[in-house]
Amino acid sequence: MKPNHWLRPALWAILALSWTLSLLPRALALALGDLGGLLFHALGRRRREIARDNIQKAKDNGALDQDLDVAATARKSFENLGRTAIESFCLLHRGLGYFEGRVEMAGAAGGIPALVEEAGKTGRGVIFLTAHAGNWELSTAAVPARFGFKVSVVGRSQGRLSNEILGRIRSKGGGQFIFKDGGAVAMLRLLRSGGFLGTLFDQADIVGTGAAKLTFMGRPALTTLGPLRLAAKTGAPVVPFFCRRQGDRHVIEFSPHLTPPPGNDRDWLLDSAQKLNDLLAGFIRLHPDQWMWSHRRWKMPDNHEEGHGSP
Repeated sequence: MKPNHWLRPALWAILALSWTLSLLPRALALALGDLGGLLFHALGRRRREIARDNIQKAKDNGALDQDLDVAATARKSFENLGRTAIESFCLLHRGLGYFEGRVEMAGAAGGIPALVEEAGKTGRGVIFLTAHAGNWELSTAAVPARFGFKVSVVGRSQGRLSNEILGRIRSKGGGQFIFKDGGAVAMLRLLRSGGFLGTLFDQADIVGTGAAKLTFMGRPALTTLGPLRLAAKTGAPVVPFFCRRQGDRHVIEFSPHLTPPPGNDRDWLLDSAQKLNDLLAGFIRLHPDQWMWSHRRWKMPDNHEEGHGSP
């Protein structure tokens, strides 16, 4: 019997179910997303407790408003996850047309066309960094479509079935889905040919490779330096942005890009990584129910010293 003989039937079953969900009226689909998120919140005790603990500690550190309702914020965060899952299936099967008129670019978005044009002239790519906020999966397709380029998305391997599904969703930006582990050569080649790379930067880097112990929302947190190292090696500018929900719309807000100096400047790596943490912390303070609190963002091995990641 072949290994993973169940993979193909399971994949087609999920695709068939998700295609059916994508045909539902928008209001009903989002309501089902909310329900799915609430079920996850109710049944996923461990993740629920992680979320509440993270929110409470952020309040204790003064990183969140003191009158914030911890339990309600955690619950709404799970609802956002449910909506994101449903909308991601809609993106997979119906494309960006499903979101026509419901996606807005804001903040420093006006500077993106110049970066895209510069990449074409110099052969130096651009790195787009975002976080688990709003519908981050939608942003990986909406941003390149709006500004006329293709983006390859970098992500962790989640297992063969999840990789198959996520790969189809994350290739909607026109590029390939590159696995974080073992994908450094492909990322460098892409950037050095003037390509565009997108990835998330808000997960804990437990292994410690390319990470530094910095501060996030008032607490020590291992922070990945990987995307910034790629920027330093290739000269690619780094564009931070976050997606948030605004009613039935999605607002993708850009911050000014970060430009690496010549050479492997460790101070720039650490300063830029801290700036990214601070940008995300500011976003979360304004929109606390739209970030994925259920991730153990602050987990840390005991032997990792502050500022001693490997650049």
